[in-house]
Amino acid sequence: MLFRFLNNLHRKPIEYQLFWIYILGQLNNDVSKEIYVKDLKSKFNYSKTKFYRIINYGLPYFSQKENGVFILFKNGIILIEIHRKQKIKKQSQSINKNNKNHIVEIINYLNEKTNKNFKVNNNKTISLINARFKEGYSINEFKKVIDLKTSKWLNTNMDAYLRPMTLFSNKMEGYINESNKIEKQSNERFAKTQSAVDKAKQINWFSQE
Repeated sequence: MLFRFLNNLHRKPIEYQLFWIYILGQLNNDVSKEIYVKDLKSKFNYSKTKFYRIINYGLPYFSQKENGVFILFKNGIILIEIHRKQKIKKQSQSINKNNKNHIVEIINYLNEKTNKNFKVNNNKTISLINARFKEGYSINEFKKVIDLKTSKWLNTNMDAYLRPMTLFSNKMEGYINESNKIEKQSNERFAKTQSAVDKAKQINWFSQE
């Protein structure tokens, strides 16, 4: 838009050119600039009608921030801003160097348990595991989730959900709690069984006599 404006400006009278070249000369990288109209009036000794005609000529070219240069005329002030377009680069999700070996270990463990072949360099998988690591989960907790869901879903109609997208999503906290609950119940049953065996030994229930 700036080039279009300059291309058209040279066809206008010299008063337009001097005024707008001065205005655009105030551009300063990403720093906004305020110019008081009263100062411009003293600098450019134009009639009131010509002065505002010249201002209004250029404003439509710079009314959109996405065009790069934004100029607003309000309350006796001309505000000039530069809005640079941000180039968005699509970056592939790289394996965090500190997590690389852990991710390989987790995916290999999942493949071993499910007899599947998930890739360790899959961007979505890496992103999910890194996100859970940031939340404080350990490798053992990943394995606990894999063990829990494999025991429940393997070779059932839920088999397809034995995948990183499901197991390592933000639902992982629920799976961990479920695993801990089952582990606690298992430990309690084992403790009760062991206690019964110990008591039986004390009263010699296992004696051959």
